[in-house]
Amino acid sequence: MPHVLISGVYPPREGEAEREVTATPSEYPLPAPVSSDPLLRYTPTHEDECMREALKLLHPIRDDFRTADYATSFNWPEITESFIKHLKSPSELPARSECDWYALVFRSQRRADCIDTDLFEADRQAYEEAYSTSNGGLLVYWYTELDENNYCMTTCVWTARNIARSVSLLPRHMAAAKMAAGVYVSHHIDRYRISWVPSQQTLSVALW
Repeated sequence: MPHVLISGVYPPREGEAEREVTATPSEYPLPAPVSSDPLLRYTPTHEDECMREALKLLHPIRDDFRTADYATSFNWPEITESFIKHLKSPSELPARSECDWYALVFRSQRRADCIDTDLFEADRQAYEEAYSTSNGGLLVYWYTELDENNYCMTTCVWTARNIARSVSLLPRHMAAAKMAAGVYVSHHIDRYRISWVPSQQTLSVALW
């Protein structure tokens, strides 16, 4: 079952209750407050919030999406329609001068003998860390279950590449990354640019 995460609620494992992200900054230490750090100073725009709403509809349109091209694996035309609809709504938020968003796609094949409880908890903590510290910079986190060959794919979309990089250096993201060597047969990350093309009234999805 796929999960689209927009809010601070991480879907529970079977038998667990939902839990709200209630972390305080002290629980998720930020880098030293430097004014040039986009993680600390970024403010979401009208276009970002329109994209956040549109990405609630994200879902795959082909069975091999875990290994296929990202640009042809999801319902981007439907997301484009939703984005345009929300873009027309009034807003007091500032506008973006360039409408580009940064998507990370993590593809993996998990070892059959790995302890998925530990992996799930590390993933949940990394998501909570990102949600609690990015000031709206994380637009969506999407993941699904393994297929019959233990292949998996997760994706997250950010308002900017440098915000994603800043979050990747936070403690719980670093801890989750260290687990990769022990739980995957193989894994790699693809990076995509999602761009709004006003002249064509469409979203373009291409490798960064």
